[in-house]
Amino acid sequence: MSEKTSLDPAELLGLPERARLSERLTKRLLREQVGGGTGSTPEGKFVDRVVASAQVVGILRPETILIPAYRDHGRDGTDRREVTDIAVLHLRLKQKIAPSDRRRLVELVQRAMPRLVVLFLDGPDLPGELALALTHVSRTDPEKRTSVIDASITVPVAELPDGVLDTNRRDRTNLWALYRDLVRIAATGGRPASAALGTDEAVRLHHRLTALQAELDAVTREAKRARSQQSRITLNTTAKALRQQVATVRTDLYSADPSK
Repeated sequence: MSEKTSLDPAELLGLPERARLSERLTKRLLREQVGGGTGSTPEGKFVDRVVASAQVVGILRPETILIPAYRDHGRDGTDRREVTDIAVLHLRLKQKIAPSDRRRLVELVQRAMPRLVVLFLDGPDLPGELALALTHVSRTDPEKRTSVIDASITVPVAELPDGVLDTNRRDRTNLWALYRDLVRIAATGGRPASAALGTDEAVRLHHRLTALQAELDAVTREAKRARSQQSRITLNTTAKALRQQVATVRTDLYSADPSK
């Protein structure tokens, strides 16, 4: 009997029936996928500790989603990047899993897959997260079973407007363009500042904004605890400068029109 969850990745992506799956990944298979082998290895113990269940909920292929594959050939004729399918996974986590452990799990899965992955996570105390990564198959892996992460992003699903993840509304030029568009939409909260804002820049701005906001929060807390007036003045001046930087990055990242 499957666990109840309010997170429906296939519906969020607007997948046609032919692209949908409902294949359970056992803990053994998941351990093998992330390179942990048995439950006695550090990776295996980690998977057992944090993951309640895992499921493949979809595979995006030209024949299932009617979007062409992507192949980028180098001058020597070899494939520099090939995207023929994208996996959609849903991991349900156990209770009280720390953010650092969630990040570690996401990275393990993204590195262990020789393809792009749309990864959804939820749990008893985690409403839902979407994790995406721009990856390429590792050139140092002779078996071509692992990937290198070029950039990654994880966002709460609830922060994305309804319908923005629907693959019918995203770039359908090819599977690589589709995935990059999903990354761009996730990075911009579903409302990019302009049509000219590219995926790589959107991810960079998203991470910059997160870092600035964390720094601002820390300075604000420190200012409240400061005992001397001079310290408070210095910290408040720093906070003012950080707020200006936050505002600038938000303008570069998000559209001022909430409908976009």
